[in-house]
Amino acid sequence: MYEFINKTITFLSSWNWAEIIKGIVSIWVATVATLALKTWKRPSKAQKQTDFMDEITESVHEFIDLMAAPTEMVKYVKIGIESYASLPELDQSLENPEAVAYIQKQGQEDAKRLYEYLKPCTQPLSKIRSLVAKGQVFGFKNYNECQNACAMITWQYDRIQSWCSIIGSGSLYWKNPKVQESLSKVIFLDSDDIEKQIKEQHVKFLIFIKDNYKTIYK
Repeated sequence: MYEFINKTITFLSSWNWAEIIKGIVSIWVATVATLALKTWKRPSKAQKQTDFMDEITESVHEFIDLMAAPTEMVKYVKIGIESYASLPELDQSLENPEAVAYIQKQGQEDAKRLYEYLKPCTQPLSKIRSLVAKGQVFGFKNYNECQNACAMITWQYDRIQSWCSIIGSGSLYWKNPKVQESLSKVIFLDSDDIEKQIKEQHVKFLIFIKDNYKTIYK
């Protein structure tokens, strides 16, 4: 036993304990640093995700509020078109003659008003589309739901803008099939449908936001 102890002490004495301790300390420091980095990254990522959701939510709400005015103007124009339906001088050889009569008499003026209502919407619209593209890097749960909801909400602006360009064009050749096809869009577009689309997609957007807040802070 004594000889075994002596051999063990001699063997251990031959080790370079300074280098061994140095190596152990290095490993320990690296481990602590890695854990600290992971701990730091977690709240940092959560904060970035939260900031993003706050920013896009604010932009979506701003856009929806501003879209109320042009949507209401669409309703006003549709009522105006309907008021022309009983005029005896309508050209019945045309499709949608009441829309043609309206556009020729007051379409350009109302289109200008509608464009003015649309102008304030452009800034939050651009911001939403930019944020939707940016948000792909954050790894959100079911991010496609956010993308789809925002696309449908902002599409309502595109619908009204396209519609506005038609009612502002009073000198078109109305018997042209393509012009008639465009004119049918004027008849088809409905302010109630715009409001319905925005409300439905807004609900889907808010569900996405709520679910991801829960995921981040659970």
